Amino acid sequence: MKNTMKALFAGVSMLAVTGGAQAADLSFAGGWPPNSAPTAKIEDYAKAVEEYSNGEVSVRVFPLSLLSFGEINAGLRDGIADVAGNLLAYFPAEYPTLNMLAEFSELVELEEFSGELSSLAFTGAIMDYVMNDCPACIDEMSAQNQVYLGASSTTSYALQCAVPLSSVGDLEGKRLRAAGAYWARWAESVGAVPVSMSVNETLEGLSQGVVDCTMSNTADFVNFGFIDVVDYVYIGAPGAQFNVPFTMNKDSWNGLSDDNKQAMLRAHAKLAADIAWVYIEEGRAGRERAPGEGIEYGAAPDDIVAMNREFIQEDKDAIAEIYNERFGIESGAEAAAALTESLGKWTELTKDVSSGEELAEIYWNEIFSKIDVASYGQ
Repeated sequence: MKNTMKALFAGVSMLAVTGGAQAADLSFAGGWPPNSAPTAKIEDYAKAVEEYSNGEVSVRVFPLSLLSFGEINAGLRDGIADVAGNLLAYFPAEYPTLNMLAEFSELVELEEFSGELSSLAFTGAIMDYVMNDCPACIDEMSAQNQVYLGASSTTSYALQCAVPLSSVGDLEGKRLRAAGAYWARWAESVGAVPVSMSVNETLEGLSQGVVDCTMSNTADFVNFGFIDVVDYVYIGAPGAQFNVPFTMNKDSWNGLSDDNKQAMLRAHAKLAADIAWVYIEEGRAGRERAPGEGIEYGAAPDDIVAMNREFIQEDKDAIAEIYNERFGIESGAEAAAALTESLGKWTELTKDVSSGEELAEIYWNEIFSKIDVASYGQ
């Protein structure tokens, strides 16, 4: 049945040329469940594409049905779907440069960038860098027959624990669920034991004592039920964020007219903003609910925050070395410096944002509107 579905939708991008105008019916493979907040925002994006293209481009959303997150990269490459949120961390060999940049999200925990809205700044900074200053990133996309159309970020990862933590020393020997390489390195640096566990398994892991804490973003606190089993949430460590690029099949992109490419970029500015903002809203909802559930929710102990920032200052250099050794990338230190500088700009631009609509305008004006659609993605 699954293969039949794929065959049915392999040709879903159909171009019709009339007079010089190019119309397209596109598919979006969503890896999030049908009733989730991100899926609702993708449905809004589909409406925006149709509006901005004056009805010439339509997008049909397939939430968790056409392709899973693990299948999305190959599915987009081969034309089974046209657009998707592509979790590049699943494909380290295909996207080494882009994955390296995503690891630099740890920078948002430094004192000058930290705060509830830091994910909005990092989203802006990484999109700006990839689309304008990272030819290696564009080449990685092109090699997979895809075009990078922006990204979005979760809120920062926090320690969500079944046990109390009063100092760095309390972390020694604790079993911490780690979502990726950064969080594993962080756990090891404090003498904790990193446990590789999918987010879907983490609730059971916490409830059965398999892990003492999960290092997860603040929206997942509610979305994956951690609110039902943890007693403490510590903000400010370990930090870092999960970055999700939105990518499009290159043939589908280049089959669009320049006007319709512009419409897609306008819609993707909205999608990047809406997904980032919904994570902020869900994080706030969890924080508001926590006291009523008897959960201690607040800043991590001062020495943990201080240790975290010291770790990040060293780890950003380690990231560059790791990716140089594994993939021969020599631009790590340069990229870290560029993103650090850019975060200053983007922290200022996003510090007073109060809605997804406002954020979308910033992303559009500062990044997407300046892209030369005639040459981008060729």
